Amino acid sequence: MARSVCIIDTGLPGLAEPVSARQLEKMHPLWATDLASLAPQNHRKAPCPADALLLCGPCTSTMDVARELVERGALGPWGSVLAPMQAAGRGQLRRSWVSRPGNLLATLVCPPAPKPWSDLRPLVFGHLFAEALSELGESAQVKWPNDILCNGKKVAGMLVEERPGCILVGVGVNLAWAPPPEDLRAGRAMDAGQYHPSKEGVGPTQLWRALVNRVETGYMLLLEAFSPKEFLTIFRTRMSWLGGRVLVSEGASVRYEAIVKGISEEGGLVLDRAGQEVVLLAGDVTPV
Repeated sequence: MARSVCIIDTGLPGLAEPVSARQLEKMHPLWATDLASLAPQNHRKAPCPADALLLCGPCTSTMDVARELVERGALGPWGSVLAPMQAAGRGQLRRSWVSRPGNLLATLVCPPAPKPWSDLRPLVFGHLFAEALSELGESAQVKWPNDILCNGKKVAGMLVEERPGCILVGVGVNLAWAPPPEDLRAGRAMDAGQYHPSKEGVGPTQLWRALVNRVETGYMLLLEAFSPKEFLTIFRTRMSWLGGRVLVSEGASVRYEAIVKGISEEGGLVLDRAGQEVVLLAGDVTPV
């Protein structure tokens, strides 16, 4: 799918800085390669389609920028925002997302799903992006509910937010750099890793456009061809640590070990805790 790529060169006051193609090229060699091959248009010279891939300058977060553009009517279903840097990026449980230029930092606008799918949205997008990343490079698994792992290391994170008439999916992929252990939160048990596409020299814009195309196709097919129950069976095939022992963290004070048994109909993580079945609806798990 030939998705339009446009640069928001005027910026958005308080959210994103003005930027030019030349400035983006200087951010990282991968950005220079991307812009040379894609030749994005300036958003002031021609109207950008509602499903365009919009490039902005350094911003608070791509979620903030996408939310503003959706409210203005400038971004619609399957449109997205991609930035070289963000100052207030965040992931699951409101944790900050550490990154540098060259990594993929984006937000995708998705149409809402029918009611039966509401509780499963994080899992759906985790599965779709893991599947798309696997098609474009290393095999990926999903750490419940939607972190992406390659070779046992976290290479991508995701944040799903419902807005009136749409769903915003914020995505960060460690494409050029992964934070070392000392840059991660205290007490974390998982190392960060770098995602490696099959094709060398693929930058954030090229990778993001390919991911969006695959996720759009997969999302529509999934909702048309499968029931939520059937999807959960598919999701289990991409789950990390199924049948394995994990450390469960519920808030700051509750921690215990359990065995991962599967996924509940509501999208919760089914665990065996000392012989008793429990369902985790909010929290974090890491391998023991």
